[in-house]
Amino acid sequence: MMELLRPSLEEAFVIQNQLVALDYIGTRGAPWYARDILQKELLPHVGVGEFCETKKAYYFGYIIHRLLLCALGRRPEDDRDHYGNKRLDLAGPLLGGLFRMLFRKLTRDVRSYVQKCVDNGKEVNLQFAIKAKTITSGLKYSLATGNWGQANAAGTRAGVSQVLNRLTYASTLSHLRRLNSPIGREGKLGEPRQLHNSQWGMMCPAETPEGQACGLVKNLALMVYITVGSAAYPILEFLEEWGTENFEEISPSVIPKATKIFVNGMWVGVHRDPDMLVKTLRRLRRRVDVNTEVSVVRDIRLKELRIYTDYGRCSRPLFIVDNQRLLIKKKDIYALQERESAEEDGWHHLVAKGFIEYIDTQEEETTMISMTINDLVQARLRPDEAYSDTYTHCEIHPSLILGVCASIIPFPDHNQSPRNTYQSAMGKQAMGIYVTNYQFRMDTLAYVLYYPQKPLVTTRAMEHLHFRQLPAGINAIVAISCYSGYNQEDSVIMNQSSIDRGFFRSLFFGLTEMRRKMGALVKEHFGRPDRAVTMCFWCRVCGHGSYEKLDDDGLAPPVRIKFRLFDQSDAYRVHVCESCGLIAIANLKKNSFECRGCKNKTDIVQVHIPYACKLLFQELMSMAIAPRMLTKDLKSAKGRKSGASSLVFS
Repeated sequence: MMELLRPSLEEAFVIQNQLVALDYIGTRGAPWYARDILQKELLPHVGVGEFCETKKAYYFGYIIHRLLLCALGRRPEDDRDHYGNKRLDLAGPLLGGLFRMLFRKLTRDVRSYVQKCVDNGKEVNLQFAIKAKTITSGLKYSLATGNWGQANAAGTRAGVSQVLNRLTYASTLSHLRRLNSPIGREGKLGEPRQLHNSQWGMMCPAETPEGQACGLVKNLALMVYITVGSAAYPILEFLEEWGTENFEEISPSVIPKATKIFVNGMWVGVHRDPDMLVKTLRRLRRRVDVNTEVSVVRDIRLKELRIYTDYGRCSRPLFIVDNQRLLIKKKDIYALQERESAEEDGWHHLVAKGFIEYIDTQEEETTMISMTINDLVQARLRPDEAYSDTYTHCEIHPSLILGVCASIIPFPDHNQSPRNTYQSAMGKQAMGIYVTNYQFRMDTLAYVLYYPQKPLVTTRAMEHLHFRQLPAGINAIVAISCYSGYNQEDSVIMNQSSIDRGFFRSLFFGLTEMRRKMGALVKEHFGRPDRAVTMCFWCRVCGHGSYEKLDDDGLAPPVRIKFRLFDQSDAYRVHVCESCGLIAIANLKKNSFECRGCKNKTDIVQVHIPYACKLLFQELMSMAIAPRMLTKDLKSAKGRKSGASSLVFS
């Protein structure tokens, strides 16, 4: 190890004191500038105060020692794909970082404006100094474009904010729990795309897209919890009270014999009884005297105790096991089922009682987790045959390793692995009911299935994902057989009569935006149209063209209907094709009628029907059902004579 350090020691031999070192570092600036860099830029997480030099010196030696051990092959390299070494950026930290960046820009602008006013001897005006649009427009730009950061600046990340997918309820939940790795899609490395051991229970193993983004875009598992973060000050106070020795109190020879204590990556001291410290911290966490998000990781081989309170760590809840028995009992489950309101004795009650605790990816490697309660029974009754007899935790349920879309698949453990991935992608595209109040929402695009059905085969997770209340798709009756040869490979022959009865019929809602033009030549306004202007050929035939019931702004008034243009028994004229019976449409340019079905323009007759039938026709057409009329002994429209007709709906 000393041979690896020899070149560095020989090169720095001439620097023997602090002043010479500051002068060497600040060769391109003043010594105070070098001191400022060492104080604020070097290892800022250890401290940026004036009396942090000792801590930084110890930490600097620690990381050099780890580097040398790795170079000599005495210690493995850190795994950059391990989720204990990763942090997730959620909406709060992202918006906080963006606001901090924009606020710094605002303060720089204010400083430069005040400096100019002082130099020129002008009076400072706060209205000109503080530009409120700096923060507002910056936030709007990032949220609208997805480019996180200042416009036209280096280091902006693309695709951070996205339009929420509202095609189905499952796709909305999946989109909200999506995880995007900041790695280029063109990379040829396989390790970032592969499943890692630390992803068990944190990331869904099945739900990932195909193609370039495979393995880089992931989805959270059902029970994963991303830590919000808490202050490290209570932990530091606790460590000081419970015998942690600071660097000022010890000699360097004590360090190899004691256990190093780290809080959020900062080396705070050493402790001579780490076992007692770990047990005390975990006992306090299970009683909620310490924040439940705090992670306590003890590495016995390296003699390190790492405590984390920061945000962005993946954690998940587990049952606590003591002497190979669950601490939670059946009576606690019954009390949960019998509670009257959702507020009393819920999930937080189980955590506060010490039945369940949150374990993150790094602490998970220091625990022994049983998959089912049967493993605990076997470890208790037949320890020689059991896999382990030192279980510390138990899974709530093994199926909770899956994400939202994979949890909808019945018996996923009986499928080929790629099939689960395909279904996770295609299940989000199944049309259904995306929200219950879709009739009162103003979504840009919305698709609703006419007759969605609950699935015949359900999973446990479906009840909690509300998939039975907001289903997608229909339980189709499928025959796997040969029929005329048109259903080869993956093609499907569908029954025409079932389609006519409404099989997979859907409704589309679209949002139309109208803006009035206010130019020099064209001026538009919203209002009630003039009857003389709106009377066209079609209106002259049917008698429409009156907009008297509209308000002055051109919109229908939100009042109860008192007056009608037509009663249900009033005669209403329609033009029908004699060949096929479909209702003809008017060609306004040629002042004629044409059949949409057979394109007939000559055999068009005029029929009088009750106005109620006209409303029925509109309802049928909105349901994509084309009504047909069988005409009997009808004269042409030119003769202005029509007889009775019978209505047949196909």
